[in-house]
Amino acid sequence: MLEGLALVMVVILIFIILVFLQIPVAFSMLIACFFYVINAGITLGNIVIRMNSSIDNVVYLALPFYLIAAEIMNRAGITDRILRVTQSMLGFMKGGLAQTNIVASLIFSGMSGAALADCAGLGKLLIPAMKKRGYSGAFAASVTAVSSTVGPIFPPSIPMVIFGAITGTSVGALFVAGVIPGVLMTVFLMLLTLITVHRRGYEPSKKFDFFEFSKAIKKGFLPLLTPIIILAGIFLGWTSPTEAGAVAIAYALILGIFIYKTLSFKDIVEGFTQAMHTTVITLILISFSSGLGWMIILEAVAKKISIFLGPYATSFLVIMLATNIFLLIAGMFMDPISAMLVFVPVFLPLVKELGISNIQFGAIVVVNLMIGMSTPPVGMSLYVTADIAKVSLKSVIRETLPYYIPLFLTLLVTIIFAGVTTWLPALMIK
Repeated sequence: MLEGLALVMVVILIFIILVFLQIPVAFSMLIACFFYVINAGITLGNIVIRMNSSIDNVVYLALPFYLIAAEIMNRAGITDRILRVTQSMLGFMKGGLAQTNIVASLIFSGMSGAALADCAGLGKLLIPAMKKRGYSGAFAASVTAVSSTVGPIFPPSIPMVIFGAITGTSVGALFVAGVIPGVLMTVFLMLLTLITVHRRGYEPSKKFDFFEFSKAIKKGFLPLLTPIIILAGIFLGWTSPTEAGAVAIAYALILGIFIYKTLSFKDIVEGFTQAMHTTVITLILISFSSGLGWMIILEAVAKKISIFLGPYATSFLVIMLATNIFLLIAGMFMDPISAMLVFVPVFLPLVKELGISNIQFGAIVVVNLMIGMSTPPVGMSLYVTADIAKVSLKSVIRETLPYYIPLFLTLLVTIIFAGVTTWLPALMIK
């Protein structure tokens, strides 16, 4: 019978092989977990109880709330109104539509909190529009894919909700911690895009049209209040992050049904259904992965890694380098939630020894995993945008390569300067 670290390595290897064989991640986790249970002599009843208790957490109510709010807004045409505001605001810049794509991801992050939701929703609107303006399909797909990484960093953020539940960290503090990294990433992406469109001669700049802007603001003012309502409620202590999601749903329904009258009963049913489908898949992932998390605790994996590293176990450079490499690789092959559930319990004790707070570590983890979503071979954002643009995945990857500079620059700033993630939470959440 296998035991100790050897058993852990075999279980992880089984999980990786199953994922490569294209068995769904949740079931790959479950099979690997049962292999551990059998070899460790743990009764099946204990593991079932563990899986059930792992999703018995009120924090997870935030998942369906934010997903429903995003679905309702998309189906009510609210996202179109916000997009027109962004276009009228940035149209004067060279490559204005590409810049609109990036800023829109920051704004839409205040509604869905999920990268793929932003990627697919915005991609369907902006990629065809960019192609009509003379941008290559691959470039349009690339900009959409990399800008979608901003969504789950800037609040609200579904990955931050998951991290908070795993580590017992305040979700409100984690939300606020993502504000500065999210804005920094947006600025860095816009700067690189400005250089690229200037070099290629994409979409020349035009004069700012105040009439067009004011008209767009008038139509999009109420939808633009959505992220402000969510964040103000959390910052001022009026709502918890979970309750803010419910407020977002109510506000979206009011806009769609009574003000704009663009939301039908069918739209509402379909939106709720899609959101529930995504929620159930996420909760299944969390439940099945809890078995592997339990294994990591029982086998004291973090302590054994620390012993293995020996004299380097307290080195900031070594631990952070190892942690970030693991997370980046995990993000390339796994969805962010799965990767977080498996690897956060391993590295959290190690980074705590370095004096890194849960809030900063949460931001580091999410930035890493979001970069992974736009990184081959399994970066899902690349596949989604390539499909929308009707171009080859290879061409999208080629266009994406320069964008890793602003993405990794944001990650580096988040790691080195703790205040980037801890200053606002300390200031706003008492």
